[in-house]
Amino acid sequence: MVPRVISLRRLTVVFELWVALVTAFPTPVSIRTNTTAHLIFGHTFVPATIPIGTLLHHSRMNHDPPPSPEFFAFDLEHANVFCFYAPCLMFNYAVSHDLQVGYFDGTSAATLPGARDFQDILFNGKFIPDQEYNPWTHAVNMCRWANKVGLDGIVRMEPSFEVILCNIESDLTLVSKLELVYPESIYFPGTPLPKNASSSISQRVSHPRRQAKQPYFPPPTMPVYPPPPGWRGKQLSHLEISYESIRAGMWHNGLPGENRVILDYSRIVSAYDDTYTSLVTARDGVPRSKHRMGSISSSDWQRIQAEVHEVLVRDPSPAKINWQLLFQALMDRYSGRLEDLRYILRRSDLDPVEVVANARHKVLIALSPYMVLPRAKSDSVPELSRLRNPSEQSNFDDKHSRSGPDGDWFDHIYEGCATYATAGISQKSSLNVQEQRLFSSIARVQSAICASLVHIWTEAFDSEEKPVFARKMIATWRAEVEQLMEWLDWHTWVKCDPPCGPGTQCVLASWPWEISSGEEDIGPTCRDSLISY
Repeated sequence: MVPRVISLRRLTVVFELWVALVTAFPTPVSIRTNTTAHLIFGHTFVPATIPIGTLLHHSRMNHDPPPSPEFFAFDLEHANVFCFYAPCLMFNYAVSHDLQVGYFDGTSAATLPGARDFQDILFNGKFIPDQEYNPWTHAVNMCRWANKVGLDGIVRMEPSFEVILCNIESDLTLVSKLELVYPESIYFPGTPLPKNASSSISQRVSHPRRQAKQPYFPPPTMPVYPPPPGWRGKQLSHLEISYESIRAGMWHNGLPGENRVILDYSRIVSAYDDTYTSLVTARDGVPRSKHRMGSISSSDWQRIQAEVHEVLVRDPSPAKINWQLLFQALMDRYSGRLEDLRYILRRSDLDPVEVVANARHKVLIALSPYMVLPRAKSDSVPELSRLRNPSEQSNFDDKHSRSGPDGDWFDHIYEGCATYATAGISQKSSLNVQEQRLFSSIARVQSAICASLVHIWTEAFDSEEKPVFARKMIATWRAEVEQLMEWLDWHTWVKCDPPCGPGTQCVLASWPWEISSGEEDIGPTCRDSLISY
């Protein structure tokens, strides 16, 4: 029997979270309904590896090498944001050996309420209010915890991805140290002005890492600083450099995301798991954009700490299933097809009968790999192989096609569709606890999609014989598809429509420049600069 979709709609949040890990567009701010961010606030921890030879970058406004612990960017454009005036030093490092790190999803470097909840649970012992948050104190506490569980650092999301490393001298090799051309706007908020700079500053704000709930925008009047010796023409402004850091983050849109961070899906820990009952209760009836971990009970706090500790001290599985490919294959198969089906069902410019026919064709295409031969309802139907001549075949077709297939036919289609994604995993009992959650997430999402498609197919199958009901079928099918897509909430449907033209990029508003509370309308929009307020 084909289940109703509503009974299966429990693990889609987990599916979307996990399929979009270390991807810049969906993970931090773009899984959303009506352009309200869902995933600024992460709920997932994943052990990961940064491979030997990976380049990491750190900029600072003095010649001293970075101490431990310190923050490093994967992209030069991201690191360059932290240079405001001369001297602007860029330290480029190569990873000396495979680094074992932990990854926190969401915009987990942000100074926003809830963005660092999972980190606070693991290594701060309490939730740190935003006004008390100090990134370097946070890094020191993280390294104390990391040393106990065998990690070299943690990876988080800012405009692009960063890693906080605890032992720079042993983990990194200096490749180059470059003094770069500093930006035209050279005032570093919260620091003394350079000696030869103008003092005409209309306001002072601290760097976003130091001051919560306030995005960084340069003051209206910036101090004038002489260009470098021999320089001709206009320099880059800091706003332009900041926008390039956002563009760098957008390079990691979609899958495979930031592939310099290799996730171990077999050891993933999610606060969305039903075992953490206090969080399940707190999320009941609350939109995903407002899910937090602040309501976690003391017992669940200890339980999730214990689970993270267990996966970190446990040896990785020798034979691993590539879970990311399973997630991606399912999304590749249905993302475009569901979007096309919704588009057809929204077409008001076509005759309803034509809309029904087109929608039926789309559903037939999606289900055709699982569509076994139908059997007529009558139990006395002769086997096709026993029919001796074409006239006998024709009489059989005329008589029994009108009776329609038996009810089990639709169930067989559903069964083939719903079990396809996980059919290659033959021994579920050999999976660890975290892998069983992955398995269940994939299976339930596949089941929900197939249930919706088969429910539509049961009506669409003989819809050509019922043109009078075309409008009713369209309304029913459109509601089914829209409800399914709203529930799935896949990041692949977050896009600029129409697509951006040359010279612009589809961009979401990004912390710290354009997001101050997490409640903003974040886009996406086609543009080539930071949003001006």
